[in-house]
Amino acid sequence: MIQTIINYIGIPIIVAALIFIGRRLQVLDELKNTSETIKHNVKVVSDFLTKKSTLKFDPTELKNYSPLALTPQGNDFIAKLGFDNVFKDNKSDFLKCVDDEKPKLKYDVELAAIKTINLLSDKPYMEFLKVFFYNTPNRNMDNTAPTLGVYVRDEYLKEHPEITQ
Repeated sequence: MIQTIINYIGIPIIVAALIFIGRRLQVLDELKNTSETIKHNVKVVSDFLTKKSTLKFDPTELKNYSPLALTPQGNDFIAKLGFDNVFKDNKSDFLKCVDDEKPKLKYDVELAAIKTINLLSDKPYMEFLKVFFYNTPNRNMDNTAPTLGVYVRDEYLKEHPEITQ
């Protein structure tokens, strides 16, 4: 008798629990698809903004050849700003950000390196940039990130000689 009651109550509860779990898994699948779409869209916007900012570089700091290259003034700027030391002290963060973009070509590395400057700008070790921008009103992230990004690109490519194109 107890066995019969358990069968009548237990089986419907198990079926209901499985239906509930199935619905939750379906919601998780939908959330995963939505987050992938959002991630893709954010990447598209980020790439667009990064490409747009490279148009605003300071021509005394970068040579507008293919590829962009640091001028002696650009190297001096990086040294005066202290970015070379910040990069050395936090190299793993910069390289990981570029790695996260999974670059296959030198162009991908360049875009990822410039993006990295923006991504890491809120880190405590990058606060010097905010002070610099405040004290130098004609400078901002748009016209500074390309120069710093080219430096990061060059350092990344030294570590990844397999990227040849």
